[in-house]
Amino acid sequence: MTGLAVVTSWDAWRAERDRSLREEYGWLSIVGFDWLGSDVRGVSGLPGLWSVRSGAAWVTADRSDGLTYEGEPIDGTFGATVSEAGSLLWLRHGRRLVELVLRGGRYAVRQRDPSAHTRLGFAGVPTFAPRSEWVVPGLFTPYPQPLAIEVATARSDLRQQVRAVGIVRFSLAGTEYELVATAGRGGAVTLTFHDETNGVDTAPWRAVSVGAPGPDGVVSIDFNRTTNLPFAFTPYGTCPAPIEGNRLLLPVTAGEQAPR
Repeated sequence: MTGLAVVTSWDAWRAERDRSLREEYGWLSIVGFDWLGSDVRGVSGLPGLWSVRSGAAWVTADRSDGLTYEGEPIDGTFGATVSEAGSLLWLRHGRRLVELVLRGGRYAVRQRDPSAHTRLGFAGVPTFAPRSEWVVPGLFTPYPQPLAIEVATARSDLRQQVRAVGIVRFSLAGTEYELVATAGRGGAVTLTFHDETNGVDTAPWRAVSVGAPGPDGVVSIDFNRTTNLPFAFTPYGTCPAPIEGNRLLLPVTAGEQAPR
């Protein structure tokens, strides 16, 4: 891909990326995260009493509290479940959306509010200028079966398992690398990695999608499209850290920088 083609394609991708971050209930709207447990207690910013029992999350509220499910008020005790690493946009309280998540076998509620200062004050993500040398070919070798690998996360009180699907091999600045890829959407694979810009110009780690590998395993890795994970924008993210060994021994001066 020529330099001009890289920039033109990147401009369109960048506009869509910023648009998605500005969505009314996107990552920039998150204003709270609370673990739930067997003890019945309140959650800051929300009415009702919340708990976990029998493998489900429960809330007890009065009609006058203003908690609703699909437009109907909660009046009594109401429960829900969600799969591990999943997310359920569960309840509403005014414009605030109550999201139920299960992380590391523990239920939590995360609150999304379109009036969050992180969303209203968003002016785009700072980035490195796109350059054609950051687009490199790679070769994906799948595992016979996906592997569940435990990793750290953006939260010190949480570890999670990620679904590793194979190895991507490529060369950068004359050095050969092998990174473990995780499953993405629609058959795509994702590389989550550390590099020498972390903590200086960029977040502690970033990720790049390499799309769906071809029949021969060939992929194109466009580091210009390296993105921040949600934890870079909000303290309420639960994003998995890179698998051990997914480290590039050079500054990847491409893609998104740390949000300001």
